Parts: sequence; C-alpha cells; structure tokens
Amino acid sequence: MNLLETFFWPWALLAAPPIWFLIWWDWLRAGRRATLRYSQTDALMRAAGGGSWALRARVILPVLRSLAVLAIVISIARPRRADEVEKVTTEGVALELVLDRSGSMRYQDMPNPSLGRYQTRLDTVKDVVRAFVKGDGDELEGRTGDLIGLTVFAAFPDTVCPLTRDHDHLIRALDDIEIVRAQSENGTAIGDALLLGIERIRNIGRKLEDNDSFSIKSRAVILLTDGLQNAGDYSPIDAAKAAEELGIKVYTIGSAPEFEIRDMGLLGRRKIPVNLDDSVLREVADITGGRYFRATDTDALRDVYQVIDELERTKIDEESYYLFEELAYRWVPVGAYNLPPALMVALVLLSVDVLLSATRLRHAL
Repeated sequence: MNLLETFFWPWALLAAPPIWFLIWWDWLRAGRRATLRYSQTDALMRAAGGGSWALRARVILPVLRSLAVLAIVISIARPRRADEVEKVTTEGVALELVLDRSGSMRYQDMPNPSLGRYQTRLDTVKDVVRAFVKGDGDELEGRTGDLIGLTVFAAFPDTVCPLTRDHDHLIRALDDIEIVRAQSENGTAIGDALLLGIERIRNIGRKLEDNDSFSIKSRAVILLTDGLQNAGDYSPIDAAKAAEELGIKVYTIGSAPEFEIRDMGLLGRRKIPVNLDDSVLREVADITGGRYFRATDTDALRDVYQVIDELERTKIDEESYYLFEELAYRWVPVGAYNLPPALMVALVLLSVDVLLSATRLRHAL
C-alpha cells in the first residue's frame, strides 16, 4: 500500500515541518538573547548550574517537543492498517442428479473405447458423473461452486446426498451406489424419482433466500435411466408438469446400448432391442425446456454431460476490498512487539517536556 492508503488524511503530515521550524527557531533565538560581558564567568556558571549536565542537556526540550508534534501530526493524519478482504459472490446452478440403479444397470454391455472393454451400465455412469462434477482436465471443467445433489431410484427413489457444494462428499455417495438387490425393490419408478429430485431443489431455494454470497442462477434435474416406467405412483409426464410450474428444467438421458444380448434358453442367445421409452423421456424434457439425450457408450455419455455442462454454467464474481483499522489510538503489532499508539507517545513526550521545563531544566533556556 502507498502513503495515500496508509493515512486517511496524508496531507496533515505537511504541518510537521513548519511547526518544527518554529520550535527550533525559538530555541536558538532564546539562546542568543540577554547577553552580559564578564571578565570571569565562573560565578555565573555556578549560579545557572553552568558546566552541569542541565546546561548541556538543554537540547532535550526542543527534541521532545519536535517528537511530540510528530506524534500528534501522525495521529491527525489517521494512520490505518488495511486488511485485504475478498468477497466471492457465486451465481450458481442447483443440479439434482437422478440416477437409475435398477437391476438392468448391472449389465456389462456399455463399450468403453478408451479402456478397450465393456463396463456395467452403472460403472459407466459413475465414471462420467464423477468427471462431470470434479472435472477431467479436458472437456469437462467441473462444477465448482454449484449445488449438486444425488437421488437414486429403482422401484423406490432415495436421496443419498442432499444438495451441497461439498463435492467430495457427493462423490463418496456416488461411489457407494449399488444395484438394488431385493427383487421386491427392483423396478423403474421414473416419475416418483423425478418428483423427489424436484422437491429437493424447491426446498434448497427456500434455505438460500437470505444468503448474499450465493444465489441460484438456474435449477435443473438431470435424469438418467436405462429403461422405462414400470413402477411407482406418478407418471414422468405428471412430474414434468410439476417441474414446469416451478421453473425447473429437466434433462433426460437414455443410457443403454441399442441392443442387449439375452439368453433365451433353447433358443440360445439373442440380440433384442433395449426397452427404453425415448418418447416419454423426450416429452419430459420438452415440457420443462430441457433436452433429451441418447447415449449408447461411454464416450457418447461423456459428450452428453459435456453439452449439459455448457448449457448450465456458474457465474463467480470476486470483489476485493480493504478493512481499515485506525492505529492512532491502538497498539501496533510489529513482529513480536507491540508499539504504543501515536497519541500515547505524544502524551508521554509532552508530559516529560513539562516536567523537565518546570524542574531541572527550568533555567536551561
């Protein structure tokens, strides 16, 4: 920081030199007046304390007064210590990830060209979503600053991570997702899961109403499934209409290969089309102003999340400012020591000046 930032009224420092001039000019003038000529000055020196330390130390008084003036002028100039503060205001996106974990997500039929092998549908989703949230150092930059939540579903939906900016916690919840095991819980309740995700986003908006460091720019649900609705109480279309009323976009993703290989017993292994209701997923996206995507392998799914990443971006504003602390009447820490306030220094110097002028150095001038 420069001088103008260190002092609130730096121009007040200009008052010190003329006052110093007056102090020293008066001291020098006083030393030259009332001159008497004597052939011997021993008697006068003894009468005035001549030859003693008082006569030699008479320069102490103008020095004390000069230092006191300096301390007073510094106090008037208002010395300040500035602490730089950065205020980060985030206009972020609230994203609820709704992921299918039904029994069909265990099929190991999603080709991963970069690995040169097939992965299960769920493992493929985990890899791509992890890169979407944290970034992959390439096309996906990560969702720094966004609120992201995670809901999974089969026959029943369940929120495994509330909307949060703690993305490490979110990734741990993602890694812990498992395929549903009990047959009674297997199924695909798309409508119920979408409604739960919508409700989570609606509630977080209320909690952030008084937060001036974070505001929600947009709200969206990213719904991923590999099948069609065969469980639950609510249809995907009804859920989409609820999202539309709340201004929440829904991006839908059909993540499965075009065909799957099934063992048909005596008929052998047959390649049959995947049961994926594209028309319903597309209609859900159209109703809410979102988009529908189809991903048949890992690279295609990564491309889908890259498009969504570009559509829903966060705006982060950083504002730097200073908090000033007045030092004229505060102790000033310098390393391991604390320097006294300028006003206290001035008071002590003036007190010593008055004391010496009225006692031992009274005849020095």
